[in-house]
Amino acid sequence: MTQCPKCKSTDVITDLTVQASGDLPPFVIVSEPAPADKPFIWIAKSERSYFTANVCGACGYTEFYATNHKGLLQGHKNGYKNKSIQPQP
Repeated sequence: MTQCPKCKSTDVITDLTVQASGDLPPFVIVSEPAPADKPFIWIAKSERSYFTANVCGACGYTEFYATNHKGLLQGHKNGYKNKSIQPQP
């Protein structure tokens, strides 16, 4: 986004790394579901992606981009699923 789609400003800050307060930045992950006849030792294949952001300096509109979008798509096509993480009470 070199021009903001909301306000049309060209004051756009691009390729910002999206970070969290922990050691790792936020990410999404898709993992291979366990087979019905899962062997004793089995490790799921997975694809992970971090994010970059573009932010409009004029109005604050923000777009997020997955850095490994091709890997996520391939995992999705292979039937990998995204697990929701429940917050700890």
